[in-house]
Amino acid sequence: MVPTQEITKVRIKFSKVGDLMYISHLDLARTMQRIILRSELDIWYSEGFNPQPKMVFAQPLPTGVESVCELLDIKLNSYMDCEEIKERLNRNFPREMRVLDVYTPEEKIKEIAFTEYKISLYSDKIGENTQEDVEKLFTGECLLEKKTKSGVKEINVSDYIKEISAKADGNELTLIVILHSSAEKTLSPEILVEAMRKYLGIMTSDGIDEHYSIMRERMLKSDLSEFR
Repeated sequence: MVPTQEITKVRIKFSKVGDLMYISHLDLARTMQRIILRSELDIWYSEGFNPQPKMVFAQPLPTGVESVCELLDIKLNSYMDCEEIKERLNRNFPREMRVLDVYTPEEKIKEIAFTEYKISLYSDKIGENTQEDVEKLFTGECLLEKKTKSGVKEINVSDYIKEISAKADGNELTLIVILHSSAEKTLSPEILVEAMRKYLGIMTSDGIDEHYSIMRERMLKSDLSEFR
């Protein structure tokens, strides 16, 4: 049964993995625009000399990072069932992107306060003391330079970490970290890898004997409940 009130905004949750982690946010936005057109969604366009489709991404994904929780808000001119939107988009998505859910937004994007990442590293420099060393590094003073809109400044990486846990297994190290992700306070997970390179000597080779991956797993509100 079609609701009498039209849905004007929907939120699309999608994954972006594999080689697609190397495309920039700008390229992703252009790709999404083409996919939405091919999917024949009745998307709302802005008015004026150069109309643009109404698309708002939550927390642009850093290049080189995979994700299973990307969010995109679009505004439609007419009602379409959320499952139908999901099916149309998935028919046109590239292999390494999938729509996981489509729904009516419950919260505003500005309510995202934290983001959870899984960082997996492999190195012969990882040993039985690495887990303790990592947790000590990121709960104490860990100074690095960070690029900001006003220039480069020195920060304490630990100030941007809400929670972190580390687990070492042989030459593999897994970090589960919750980072601040508000408009006022945000940090790329790549900086944690940079910190381990600088202070612990991990990830200093040419990439053959050492490698790592980063997956964005959840977006969270200020109370650490999942953002929807």
